[in-house]
Amino acid sequence: MESRISKIEAIIPMLATREDLAKHEGLMREELAKTINTQTWKIIIWVTGVFAMSTATTIFMAMPIH
Repeated sequence: MESRISKIEAIIPMLATREDLAKHEGLMREELAKTINTQTWKIIIWVTGVFAMSTATTIFMAMPIH
């Protein structure tokens, strides 16, 4: 029984408090929002480039036909 209690006592100082979790959660949300924003713009730029290239290719291929 004492060994189980000593194991628990050794773990307790490593546990996070509610304040620790609140600080960490706030930082995570900010970093997550920045990451999502950056990734969103990368996707928008990529899709725009693909559409521009496909339009240019279509026009290039259609011009000799007329």
